[in-house]
Amino acid sequence: MEIRGQEVLLPTTAVSAFPRPHWLQGRVFGSLAEPVYRSHNLRVAYEDAVTLCAREQEEAGLDVLTDGAQYYEWETPGFQLEPIFHYIPECLEGCTPYGRQGEGAKYAPFYRPAITGPITWRRSLFEPVVTAMQRATRKPFKVAFLGPAQQSILVDDQHYGDPVEVARGFARALNTELRYLAELGLEAVQLIDVLAPYTQDMWQIEMQHILFEGVDVQKFWHVCYGSVDGQRDVFEDKAADMMPLFKESPADVIHLEFTSRGFSELDAFRDFPTDKVLGVGVVDTKNYQVETPEQMATRIRRALDVVPADRLLVAPDCGLGYFSRTAAFGKLRAMGQAVETVRGEL
Repeated sequence: MEIRGQEVLLPTTAVSAFPRPHWLQGRVFGSLAEPVYRSHNLRVAYEDAVTLCAREQEEAGLDVLTDGAQYYEWETPGFQLEPIFHYIPECLEGCTPYGRQGEGAKYAPFYRPAITGPITWRRSLFEPVVTAMQRATRKPFKVAFLGPAQQSILVDDQHYGDPVEVARGFARALNTELRYLAELGLEAVQLIDVLAPYTQDMWQIEMQHILFEGVDVQKFWHVCYGSVDGQRDVFEDKAADMMPLFKESPADVIHLEFTSRGFSELDAFRDFPTDKVLGVGVVDTKNYQVETPEQMATRIRRALDVVPADRLLVAPDCGLGYFSRTAAFGKLRAMGQAVETVRGEL
């Protein structure tokens, strides 16, 4: 895989989330009607947390870093809101923070953002993430965000009357955002959109084309089977069903969870598109036990039986935001050691 013009064998990355230091508490960024940072003290604390997060990833041996979504309140899942569901709508025109509650035992505690008018971009959502990471590291990094297709089903639509039109509104607004971030020097983006295991409707790919139009950065697409507070939503194997979406996606890298599913879907990826890189999850993010480097190296070798090393990226199954910092770092460090072992064998 090419990174900054250089071929990197078995590159490593995290998905996005990493646990925050205990001294960073509460919401960091303001909503659309507030300042970008809610206070000077929160800004200083957030930027320090980003620096620590970047350094731990560097120490673990990662090639493409993330900011760890340090602005999300990972310590309070299920208390009225899930931060990853709410942040984008609260920073766009046409959205209000709290509509009706979600459905089902898992989502009932969350109040859905309400769509009350046309979704439009007014100011940058992730500029402070980019600038904080540019100060924290010289390595490549990506900004992660919830995708328009998934976002469309997590809101209370009181305006469009059609989830596809809701998704289109989000895609256009986020396209403006990504163009802006690219001008600031952003090199990569991480689309987190896990609607695909639930439904394989091709309009999801139309939204990705709108989202990425004119955005000249490296594009990652993360897919998992549900991971809010470590809870799975989809239990059936869906990789073969999703393959047509993967083939049409404009993403450069498509990353999926493998380890928590026991690599049961690996054979389906013999049909994975040859013009894309497969990101294979070798860290179980639904298990708090830190695996050994040898366990992870075995998982990497299994993936190499299906996809060659020049088209394979190594990552955890999903984000590590709900873990303790010691466990999260232990998993990343073991992953980095496993990759070094397998690189030495190739």
